[in-house]
Amino acid sequence: MNIAYKTALKAAIKKASKLIANPGKLSALLLSSVNKIKLNKGSIQKIKNELLLLTELIKYWSKGQYKDISTKSILMIVGAIIYFVNPLDIIPDFTPILGFTDDATILYYVIRKISSEIDKFRNWKELQTINNIDLNDKSTD
Repeated sequence: MNIAYKTALKAAIKKASKLIANPGKLSALLLSSVNKIKLNKGSIQKIKNELLLLTELIKYWSKGQYKDISTKSILMIVGAIIYFVNPLDIIPDFTPILGFTDDATILYYVIRKISSEIDKFRNWKELQTINNIDLNDKSTD
């Protein structure tokens, strides 16, 4: 990742450090992210599921339901989401063809950097789903 992207991510992480202390603003950011994902048909579609997973991870973390992640990783995720939501970043989103390339670059970088923590969350989420299955449900007998 080049210096411009690193500088942009660093600035977004700085904003994230203030934002994570405000549940209302964090929730609004996550909603903006999900809305932008739904509207985007470009390069973000390739990592749509991972981005949605990151959004979900932050949601569970902010509610105190998921804690097995470092603060540094939380800041990187929230920073990447801040960058993604901002339409006027290194390559403005309205730039034809390339508009979301920088967003995808930042997201790929963060996903690669914290892949083991994302995998832990994915496993935790699957375990929660299994634990929520009602084993006493007689309708499947």
